[in-house]
Amino acid sequence: MSIILMEAYLVRYEKQAEFQSSLKEFIKFKKGHPKVFEGLRSWRLLQQSYGGIANSYVEMWEFDSLPQLENCNTRLRKTKAMKKILADFYGEIDHTTFTRSMWENVA
Repeated sequence: MSIILMEAYLVRYEKQAEFQSSLKEFIKFKKGHPKVFEGLRSWRLLQQSYGGIANSYVEMWEFDSLPQLENCNTRLRKTKAMKKILADFYGEIDHTTFTRSMWENVA
């Protein structure tokens, strides 16, 4: 049974270009450091195109278990490159729109 961590947010209008740059940096880091992401079953980033808050994003991080999620998160936060990516990310989003939730697969 998998665990899905979902994060939803809106990128500030004036930070769209920086966000795209940070996203490319993250994807490059993710591809180049598979050991850091050990336990991650899948990662998806979706952009809302209709309804709700236009152009908002949803990230889905899928793991087989909560301990795998926690271990991956610990490794991510220890890396210098990821600390920079996260700092940039938190400077690019509208914090009033940021939500984080955890979902479990039931069927």
